[in-house]
Amino acid sequence: MTKNLNKPSDEEILKSQIDMDLVTKLLKSNITTYQISKMTGVNLGNLFQIRNGKRKIRNLKITTAYLLSEYAKKIGIK
Repeated sequence: MTKNLNKPSDEEILKSQIDMDLVTKLLKSNITTYQISKMTGVNLGNLFQIRNGKRKIRNLKITTAYLLSEYAKKIGIK
């Protein structure tokens, strides 16, 4: 199991490449919502809303998109 991600600094986010395709693949994967939340620190309720279609991926906060993108990269989603 990988260690959960630390909250990124503004500088880390600005220098990063957020891959929304990876975020989408992660959220459509068989990885449990609980596991994604636990490993990224992203609110479990927010993830459930996205996965259930009550919230759109395009409306994610930049920090949330960053955390999900980085987690997807870390676990090898392509």
